[in-house]
Amino acid sequence: MRISERGINLLKSFEGLELEAYQDIAGIWTIGYGHTGDDVEPGMRISEREAEALLRKDLKPREDAVDRFASVSLNQNEFDALVSFVYNVGAAAFGGSTARKRLNRGDRIGAADALTWWNKATVSGVLREVMGLTRRRAAERALFLEPSNPPIVRDPKKIDENSRITPIEDSPRRGNVAESRTVQGATVAGGAGAAASTLGGDSVKELNQTETNIESGHSMTEHEPTQDGDVTVGVDEDGNPVIGGEADTQTGQMVEMQVQRPSKHEVHAVEAQLQFALLVLIILSALFVIYARFDDWLNYRR
Repeated sequence: MRISERGINLLKSFEGLELEAYQDIAGIWTIGYGHTGDDVEPGMRISEREAEALLRKDLKPREDAVDRFASVSLNQNEFDALVSFVYNVGAAAFGGSTARKRLNRGDRIGAADALTWWNKATVSGVLREVMGLTRRRAAERALFLEPSNPPIVRDPKKIDENSRITPIEDSPRRGNVAESRTVQGATVAGGAGAAASTLGGDSVKELNQTETNIESGHSMTEHEPTQDGDVTVGVDEDGNPVIGGEADTQTGQMVEMQVQRPSKHEVHAVEAQLQFALLVLIILSALFVIYARFDDWLNYRR
């Protein structure tokens, strides 16, 4: 199969004609209609007829590459678009591309979409989008999808080519439930709510127990009571517990020794801060769910 004049004109419109050798944005020496190779040298000049001859010569291996890599039949527009694509990216790149894989699976629309992914180039060591490539890929995609024959309207076996059948809207959906941002946000909010509820329940139990101990007179401080109900506030030199305090050897007064553990007030303060953080997480998750639902409605109509 050979590229048509329409395909050649499309290719020319993006390649442009340069009769004097120049370096493209990737630093490759080029001349004519995008001709590159060892025969292109700085200062080289050619005529328009020579540029046309170079183009025809360069098209042949690109046409052969499309024939070789495409295992499905192609109409003229599809073939022209792919030759233009291969002329730009190279035969090896097309051979390993998603566009070729989708095409050979029969997914022509998916293949056309995959062409548009090739719109970036490395410029001065940085990968960036090039608007000229973006426009070229869009034109190649449009040509690829344009029917080259009159539409089939009567043959029920040619339903794929029938454009007059009454359509209905079927918006795209996410692949599975795990990909739903609504479910993800609800999961995070639910987990944070469960953690906050558990933490709050434990705090209430501890506070109730402390109030019960105070009311019964069994504990009036934050220190651990002994089995006899006295408060152990330290130990002596032999490691024995000291009840109520330790006597100062000079004054004879009892000096309270602090037990090295946080008070219940400190514990409850930390838990309150954690509960507040979890509450903020729940609010943010709820806002995310609302945003996700609105975005799904806007883009997926569901």
